[in-house]
Amino acid sequence: MDSSEQQLLSALRFGHEDALRQIFNRHYPLLLSDIYRLVQDESTCEDLAQELFVDLWNKRESLDIHTSLRAYLRRAAVNKTLNYLKSQKRFQYEESDDLNNMADHSDRDIRQKESQESLEKVLHAAIDTLPEKCRLVFNLSRFEQLSHKEIAEKLGISVKTIENQITKAMKVLREALTQHGEMSSVVILCLKWWLMA
Repeated sequence: MDSSEQQLLSALRFGHEDALRQIFNRHYPLLLSDIYRLVQDESTCEDLAQELFVDLWNKRESLDIHTSLRAYLRRAAVNKTLNYLKSQKRFQYEESDDLNNMADHSDRDIRQKESQESLEKVLHAAIDTLPEKCRLVFNLSRFEQLSHKEIAEKLGISVKTIENQITKAMKVLREALTQHGEMSSVVILCLKWWLMA
């Protein structure tokens, strides 16, 4: 586990909500991808992924993570999804090494990496088409995670202007999304979440 993850987990244990928000922003799209491989229903995927972070918050004081945070959350996502499928009686669950080790399977890692790369490629290509001011505002909002007020103060413009630029960027990126029909459903789902965040 790298030092940044250790710092986030330490802050989380002390009840800092900002740490949870950073963990959410970093891992939520990838967890959607993990869950979608087992449950191909967008609403259910979103519900299960969000529950993971509720669980993480509730268990924050007793967390004992020896692997990476990504590996911990992935295993939790698989377990939660399998439990959901069992409860819905839509899946005949049998104990097996394959299922128990699903979160660590190398093929899944490869597919996950491909999905993430597709997501990033589409996003950054679309962002590059934005006008300069719009692109700057959007990057400060999504990548630097600054609030509209903080961006307005940083750039010396009104909050209303920031809101208008963000809205403009969202429209351009959503239009770009519709032009990539060859992308997998899971990448599209991740993009939809990212644009709405």
